[in-house]
This record gives sequence, C-alpha cells and structure tokens, in this order.
Amino acid sequence: MTRQELSDRLLKPLKGKRKVLIIAHENPDPDSIASAFGLKYLFRKAAGLTSVIAYSGIIGRAENRAMVKILDIDLVPLSRITPRNYSVIAVVDCQPHTGNLKLPKGVFPNIIIDHHPVRKTSLKADYHDLPRDVGSTSTIITQYLRIMGIEPDRKVATALYYGIKSDTRDLGRQSTDDDIRASIFLFPHILQKKLSRIEHPDLPRQYFQELNAVLNSALLYGEVVVARVDPMSWPEMIGEFADELVQMEGIRWCMCYGRHDGSLLFSIRAKRTNDMAGVLAHKISTGIGSGGGHETFAAGKIDIAQALKKVKDPEDILVKRFLKEVNPKGAEPVPLVTPHKAPEGDKPLPGNVNP
Repeated sequence: MTRQELSDRLLKPLKGKRKVLIIAHENPDPDSIASAFGLKYLFRKAAGLTSVIAYSGIIGRAENRAMVKILDIDLVPLSRITPRNYSVIAVVDCQPHTGNLKLPKGVFPNIIIDHHPVRKTSLKADYHDLPRDVGSTSTIITQYLRIMGIEPDRKVATALYYGIKSDTRDLGRQSTDDDIRASIFLFPHILQKKLSRIEHPDLPRQYFQELNAVLNSALLYGEVVVARVDPMSWPEMIGEFADELVQMEGIRWCMCYGRHDGSLLFSIRAKRTNDMAGVLAHKISTGIGSGGGHETFAAGKIDIAQALKKVKDPEDILVKRFLKEVNPKGAEPVPLVTPHKAPEGDKPLPGNVNP
C-alpha cells in the first residue's frame, strides 16, 4: 500500500470531524497503551486532530504504571467520559464482542485496529485493519508511521518499541518479520534509560506476597500446571504469573485463574506454537463467559453472577474443562511446593536474630 492510499483510507473517517476518542482494551497492557498513544500521535501529525485515550478497568502492573508515568501518556478512565459525545471512535488491540471492550449499547467504533483473531462484526467499521501475521498492534501503528513518512517522537517510539517487546516476549513469541522491521525502525528513536526504568520498576511488597501464594497453590498434572491467584491486586497479575510458571522445565501448559471485581479471570500459556491456546480459551469458557487469544497465549473472563445462573461452581467447571483438554492421561495432581515442616525440637530464634 502506498503512502497516499494508506492516508486516504485511514484518515477518511476523520474528515470533517473534531472530537476523536481512542479506546484501549480493558485493563490495558503495554501493547494496547502504546498503540493508542501512537495512533493519537499519528492523528495529530497527519490530520491535525487532538484525541482522547480512554480505558476501562485498571492499570495495575508495575511495568505498565511506570510506562504511563515515565512517558507522560495521558489516559482517561472510560467511566468519566461519554463515548456518544465523540464523532469518531477508534479502538486498538481489541474488537467489539470479545469481552475486553466496554462500550455503551448502540455505540460501534468507526476505526478498529487489532492483531487478534477477526470478529465478523469488526468488518462493519468504516476502517478496519485486522492482520493475523503480526505479533502486536504496536507493529501495525509503527507500519503506519513508516509508510506515511511520519517520524515518531522519542516517547512515542519508546512506547511502541516496548509494546512490541512486551507482546512478543522480546521478539520470541509469535513474532514475524514485520515485528522485527518495526523494532529496527523504532530503535534509533527510543529513550534507552527510560525504557530500562520501565522494564525494571520497583515492585511493591504485595507482588511477592501474591507470588508466594500462587506458588503454594500451584498443582502439577504431568506436563500441566494450574494455579489459583488469590489474593489478586490487579487483573494483569493473572497473565504475569502464567508467563512465569510456563517457563518451568517439563511444563507444556499453564493456566492461572482467580476472582477480581465480580469476574473469574483466567490466562492460558502453551509452549508449542501449534497448541492453539486461543481456541482452547474460547472452548472452556463457552456458555459461561468469553475467551480467546493466540497460539501460545490466551485469556478469558467469566461474569460470576451470570455464570451461577447456569452452573453451580464456575471455577470448578473451568478447571475441569481445561484439564480435560490438556491432561488426557489423567495425571494426578502434585503440589508444586511441598509444605515445609520444621524438624522436631527446632525452636525459633530469640528476638530479631536472623539465621
């Protein structure tokens, strides 16, 4: 596609408009935040329009909070604005009817840009770009900037670069040549020290408390590990802990799940690209919630109140469905962490003396 063709198609819904709303998915991750930030920059440079970026849920993970703060990304909770007051609505890194995009009834996006599996309703948007051969939505936005000859400022470049890195696990998870080219294009413009601060933020004490609880709840079923996340300070921890556990030697599948704000959330990870984690997430949540994703990573959400109208125990159903698919040999559960018992006769050390 030529520069002019892309400009004509992408900017057509903006002609004669003034108020633009860009929406990231619920509990936005770095890719969603970065692609919204990049699209806002593109609209300003190419069309002279100022946009508002909105999100639902929370931004809780330490890296995500650091990204927003360090790069001065202005985000507004969707609950504080009225989407109907905007003449153009663009959504990035998500699509309608997937469970992670909250829009008022009767409101449909004019622009949809996403790299997840295509939903047929998304094709009704005035402009839609839904490629399956890229590892992140940040890659798509970077391609727009490159094709249209728009040089990104350093904060935008840093955000997009981190969005690509995060969603592809440093270009190692379902990345393509397009992701690599986008990273190379952005690299000369990024703020290295700021990127390092984003990738290595200070972690709150509760992170380690929750990690300890996850490790103690984890059960091994042969090549499968399942762990309940409780307590859960923010929804992103489900995926973060799943990313950690799937790295365990001998593990092929991982699912972490837990309750947050009236919903049962789950994240699935797989080591093999042909395992189709997204298909599995959809299958095990059918009838009680929604789920989807990619070949090696996926997620889902179940409204507990609604699910209880259909099943007695949504958590039990979810775990059993998952194990039925990934544990065909019926391996018995083994705790990942064996409870420690102090030898008989051991006494605690007095005062504040450490061993």
